[in-house]
Order: sequence, then structure tokens, then C-alpha cells
Amino acid sequence: MKQIFTFIFFISISMNIYSGVFSLGPAVGVERINNKFNVDLGAIKGLYRFNNGITIGAVAMFGDVSYQNVPGELRYEAIVGYTTASPSSKVLPYIFVSNGARAYYSSRPSVRYHTATIGVKYNLTPKIYFDTSYRHRNTNDISWESGLYTLGAGYNISEALAIQISIGNTWGDYSSNQVMFSLLSRF
Repeated sequence: MKQIFTFIFFISISMNIYSGVFSLGPAVGVERINNKFNVDLGAIKGLYRFNNGITIGAVAMFGDVSYQNVPGELRYEAIVGYTTASPSSKVLPYIFVSNGARAYYSSRPSVRYHTATIGVKYNLTPKIYFDTSYRHRNTNDISWESGLYTLGAGYNISEALAIQISIGNTWGDYSSNQVMFSLLSRF
């Protein structure tokens, strides 16, 4: 947790030195795991895109499980990648890699993992957009390798505010279906 606050502090300092776009937003949703139980999802994500497209950020996620003795979890990730910096383009590809930790609400030990994400945002109109991505996640600590495919649709309320709904399917060491609602703020 201390590392995330330090990371956000340095992002804030760099925003004053370098021009770019900072986006921050919460998300809520639900995920159905192995067609057996649901997980209530929540997240907060912050990304800073420099004018050259280099992007850095962090995300904190939580999953609250209401099934037998399955513990809930927290996940923290540091993100680095590239997003297309041309806002006038209709097709905006992006790529991210992250390093994260998965901590449980129980006494189980934390697990470190890494991800790679590739995606494309398509601006249908100045107000409506679609976003699709593939995310591969892997860890050496436990059997937890998976691929997440998502498709999202968003609406730009203003230049600084958007809402988005995303659906996703995960395949790999487990399978799931999820839906997430996000609020995106740009500064």
C-alpha cells in the first residue's frame, strides 16, 4: 500500500513538470467464477499519459466472495505502457504490462503476478466509443494463468468525464464471465 501512495505521489509531481493527461476512475461489477459463485468487484485506476504516448499508472482492485470458505482478495498493480496520443484518430491502439500482488482477506500468503494487455479503442463518434482488449496474466507462485477478453462501450459525457460498460470472458486455469461499470475522469 505504501508503494502505491509513493507511486501516485511521484505521478502527481511529474504532472506538474510534464504536460499530458491524467485519468482516474472507479469501477464496480460482478464476476461469475467457474459457473459456481459470484465475486463482487471494485477497482480504482489511475493512468498518466505523457504527450509522447508513454503511460504509467496503478490500479487497486478488490473481490468480495460470498461462497463457502473462498476468501476475498485485494490486487495491486503498477502499470507501464503506450497509448496512442492522437485524440483526433478514430482507432487508438494501446499496450500495457503490469506487475502485481494478490493479497487475500484470509491468512493465505500473497501471490505476485504479471500481465500483458493489448487493446484498441475505436471512436465511433465524438461521444460514443468502443474498447476491446486481451489481457494475459501469469504467476509462478500458483497455477493462475489466464486470458481475459473484454469488449466495452463508452459515452463521453464531456471532455473530462466518460462512463463505460465492459463485458469480459476469462479462459485458462479458471473460467469466468464479468461485467464492469466504470466512471472515467480526465484531468
